[in-house]
Amino acid sequence: MMSNHWPDSDKVHVANVNVPQSLLATEFAGEPAASRLRLVDLIIDGGKIAAIEPPGAAPQLPAFDADGGQAWPPFADLHTHLDKGQIWPRASNREGTLDVARATTRADTVAHWNAEDVEARFDFSLQCAYAHGTTAIRTHVDCFVPGQAEISFGVFRRLRDKWSDRIKLQAAALVSTDLYDAPENAALIDLIAEAEGRLGGITFRLSEQEDPAILDQRLDRLFALATSRGLDVDLHVDENGSPASATLAQIAEAVLRSNFRGQVVCGHCCSLSVLSDELAERTIRLVRAANLNIVSLPLVNQNLQGRKINATPIWRGVTLLRELRAAGVNVALASDNCRDPYHPFGDLDLLEVYAGGVKIGHLDSMMGEWAPAVTTTPSSLIGVTRSGTFRPGMNADFQIFRGRSFSELLARRQSDRLVIRNGKPIDTKLPDFRTLDHLMPR
Repeated sequence: MMSNHWPDSDKVHVANVNVPQSLLATEFAGEPAASRLRLVDLIIDGGKIAAIEPPGAAPQLPAFDADGGQAWPPFADLHTHLDKGQIWPRASNREGTLDVARATTRADTVAHWNAEDVEARFDFSLQCAYAHGTTAIRTHVDCFVPGQAEISFGVFRRLRDKWSDRIKLQAAALVSTDLYDAPENAALIDLIAEAEGRLGGITFRLSEQEDPAILDQRLDRLFALATSRGLDVDLHVDENGSPASATLAQIAEAVLRSNFRGQVVCGHCCSLSVLSDELAERTIRLVRAANLNIVSLPLVNQNLQGRKINATPIWRGVTLLRELRAAGVNVALASDNCRDPYHPFGDLDLLEVYAGGVKIGHLDSMMGEWAPAVTTTPSSLIGVTRSGTFRPGMNADFQIFRGRSFSELLARRQSDRLVIRNGKPIDTKLPDFRTLDHLMPR
């Protein structure tokens, strides 16, 4: 008998469920449907997906009728800032600019970021992400204020262990790239390595007068250091709207020059969309040749970029999503900042991020093809390779949405989603913002 309530059983027949074809293992994808969705039945046994079957078979097990709703594998968030999240009530940014966001965050760090403060906010964000369906996260950790790296990486390691059975958590150090020039910063490099983190940094140019050779030398030292320590690299790149800011190409050239074999992720890459066609095409060719991975942050980029005080923005800052993907570059979408001076909104919900990417990037004609940008692609880059696509033998970890089509899926917030972990529904109640009130001086 079919039911729309999840059966209390280790064996469940999930009937009438649509799965984006891009999230199905190749052997089950079949001929592309116009909707880019495929209706299937999922057989769950002992916390695993035992089989994927054509729809319509009479259930031989306790059954859940998805009624045409969609099943997606777990989300993976490749670029977040969990250490600075949730501080907006005490560190707002009324101008909305990037410069004010940086200054306000730095002041808040000095005033408040002890271990108790960082851990409470960090854990709150993990609760939000998990309830929304995310099982893998990479967070950047601010290391600008002296002594903060030890506090924040300590929190990261404690929460990585606490959440290890629910979320795979990674870290990248957020620093200025000139940090890697100075031998006296070796202790910070050790701290990053001991936390199995990534070497991070910020690269951009705001004028043609800036000498690109300075960054080239810093990048060479960065990749030499990453090679010697066996570390991957994750950078904030060209987070501005200046046509002079073409450091993404410099990073690709540095990777090729150094023959670096580790993983390189470049976030933001906003100015790529304001370069000349010729320079943009050259940059994308270099990105592909260097095997760089790109992560776009659509909600935060459209909030910060093109910002004018008391005026309507014209340019919204999203990178060349279609062109990068068409060239064979891995492109992910991620949350970035949530409720901090960079972005007063966000709840670590990658369905909202995916919807933002589709709408801001005009991807509505190819929504199905972009579903991997918040699932398969970031999962692979974080190192969770077993949960990115539906296939027999994978853990029964997925979420079911009521939306039957992509239009229905993105028209509403899908707050009634069913999140399944190890074949059982989890509690998706979100933490109350009031639990952080004690951290917010008034």
